[in-house]
Parts: sequence; C-alpha cells; structure tokens
Amino acid sequence: MPNFNLQDYETVESRIKRFYEIFPDGRIITENETTAEDRQTSTWVVKAYIFLTDGDQAANLPKATGYAFEVDGGMGANKTAALENAETSAIGRALA
Repeated sequence: MPNFNLQDYETVESRIKRFYEIFPDGRIITENETTAEDRQTSTWVVKAYIFLTDGDQAANLPKATGYAFEVDGGMGANKTAALENAETSAIGRALA
C-alpha cells in the first residue's frame, strides 16, 4: 500500500479556491447519483463536473469529472454527513 504524506495533501477547500482564482468563469457542478438500491445499503454516490468556462458549461463539455461514494455512520464526517463528504470527495477527485 502506498504511503500517504499528509504534508503533500492540498485540501479540497484550497483546490476550489485556487480553481476559481485561475478560472473565474469556471463552474463546479455536482449531482447526487444515489439510487434506491444504494440507499438500502446506506450509501451515497456523487458525481462532480468541472467546467473551465461558461461556454463549456453551456455546451455541456466538462473538462473533468469525479465520482465518490460514502456510507452513512461510522467515524468522522460520515457519522452525520456522508452525503456532504461524498460531494466534497467527488469535487476533489475532479479537480485532481
């Protein structure tokens, strides 16, 4: 398993801020793609779309996408906010 160096990690909050500094007309759009079957297993699924310009968004041409899923309960953010955590993770993956 690869080692994870926390000092090299850029938070999603920081990545979003940097994205809008570089692409002021850019857009980050998320969609909850959770199905009824996912909810039966307490799972949330989110997809994020990254558009660099308003023209890209109007033409529905995302420059990147990212998926994430989280499960309700457990430790940390998933204890009370698994959907929100999945959304943040999807955005982070798309911006990566």
